[in-house]
Amino acid sequence: MVPKQRPQNTEPDAPGGGRGRPDPAENARTSFVDGMGSVGEFWGIAPAMGRIWAVLYLNQDAMTMDGVVAAVGITKGHASTNLRALLRLGLITKSWRPGDRKEYYSPQADLWDFARSILKERQKQEFDQALASTRKALAVLEADRTRIPIEEYRFLKERLEAIRDFHGTIDRAVAAVLAFEDLRHAVLRLAPDRGAGRR
Repeated sequence: MVPKQRPQNTEPDAPGGGRGRPDPAENARTSFVDGMGSVGEFWGIAPAMGRIWAVLYLNQDAMTMDGVVAAVGITKGHASTNLRALLRLGLITKSWRPGDRKEYYSPQADLWDFARSILKERQKQEFDQALASTRKALAVLEADRTRIPIEEYRFLKERLEAIRDFHGTIDRAVAAVLAFEDLRHAVLRLAPDRGAGRR
């Protein structure tokens, strides 16, 4: 038997309960979903992706695309695009149920894994791009150093080298965090009882 999804209340004056009586739980959900949409850019994901993940995270059951569309208030096309992006990042999973052709989506509920997936993606993109752009600027500066006043050259070189070293340090720190998480997962796979004992 396929579990029913939580029905989406369409009454404008009743977020999750009876008419005229706001549901505190639904209010909490709405606040969290709106917040994740706002901070999504901090994590390097689109606002809609943050809202979708938040809706799934606070729903006890896996949701279909129709359920996501109703809960987030976006079109099916927009939902489909963002769900694919979340799947690619490993922030949600997709499953099927016997006798049901619909796809069901669940969140990555392990918050360390959530952060790890985001950091890995951002390390490949933002950090690599930042390092590359700074190194390119330094190369341009060195190529034309004879045409730049010495004081200005020294100032620019000092500032560019500082930001290059800073990005490099952050990149190595993120790589160390990811390596630690890989090690933690390996240990838990080898000794699952020890991981369960800590929870």
